[in-house]
Amino acid sequence: MSWMSGFIGSIMSLPSDFLEGDGSESVGSSTMKLSFDSLPKDVHRCILCYMDTPSLAALSVTHKAEHDNIASLASDDVTWYALIQNRFGIGCNHRRSIRKQKRGAVVLVKRGSSSSLSSDGKISNGQGRKRRSTTYGAATWKDAYRALSSTMRIPETSITSGGGAIFASPHLHGRNAKNSVADFFGVWCMVNHAENCRTKTIEGGRRRRRSHHDVIRDIILPYRLDRRYMELKLCLQNTKSGFGKVVIPDISAICIASMEELDYFSSWGWDKWDDEYDATFQIIEVGPWAPKIILRRRFSNGNAANEQDEIDADEWNAKGGKKDLILRPLEVVVLSVHISCPDSLVYETDVLSSMSSIRVPIVANGWPSTKQIT
Repeated sequence: MSWMSGFIGSIMSLPSDFLEGDGSESVGSSTMKLSFDSLPKDVHRCILCYMDTPSLAALSVTHKAEHDNIASLASDDVTWYALIQNRFGIGCNHRRSIRKQKRGAVVLVKRGSSSSLSSDGKISNGQGRKRRSTTYGAATWKDAYRALSSTMRIPETSITSGGGAIFASPHLHGRNAKNSVADFFGVWCMVNHAENCRTKTIEGGRRRRRSHHDVIRDIILPYRLDRRYMELKLCLQNTKSGFGKVVIPDISAICIASMEELDYFSSWGWDKWDDEYDATFQIIEVGPWAPKIILRRRFSNGNAANEQDEIDADEWNAKGGKKDLILRPLEVVVLSVHISCPDSLVYETDVLSSMSSIRVPIVANGWPSTKQIT
């Protein structure tokens, strides 16, 4: 809470209307004292927007909550429902922009218009229907956030909310370290299913593709003929609110391990998994199947900011070589990755039954500690 003491120090120059004392008119009098609760409610809510979740929860129990003081605002439904929206996308508009709808076959999730917080504190969506925390098994939105956070619920987006199965969810390894970056990073794995549920093959090293001018041309694929391929969708999220970025230094360093590999490297060390190791599942790094960002969003942003995020995603996709990925607070990225697997894994279920874990190397940026934790 050291930042709050700094904030209090920065507003000592406020007009005397915000100060209270023993009746003396001298602002500089030693009998004067600053009343933080005298600040307008809008200022309080602006401060709460920049707080991380643990600090917000701690503030809500610092002293007895009175009407409209900062402790009551830190624990009321308006604050925590806004936090649920920003992290989980619940009640948000998940339809893609027109520019994105023209690209590819993306199934859009049509929901109500964006939820809003009315001036009187009531929570409703664009159609006037009041949303209730009991829908998520809690009496208050603060309790609902705790329940959703403890289960590491995947954020709702136009891609993740289509009803598809999630085959992997976060297993946190950093709980031994206080405020570990691993405790604020979510990874969910989905499969882009083929119609016949079979893994792909590269027959003759070519693929036929129809352009927007209805011209069919052959594309040479720089991939091995003795391997099979499958597309995964990795949903990544920095679950920390307020401040602090999560950085993946190199997308190609993501490890997808089989059960045998997990047992071996857990015993002998993951540093032995290097570029020379011929892994069972290998992420395709080059060509048309190289990793691509298919969605990038922060739910607290407006339409203009979301469109800029889409432009940034296009620039990231066009960049070659080693790629890092920076996730801002509560930002969600859905990454399309293709993996190669042994020729014996003909069906998608064969691949999924052989996979055991997905390891993502991450490092904190803008945190008190910058130690890399996977």
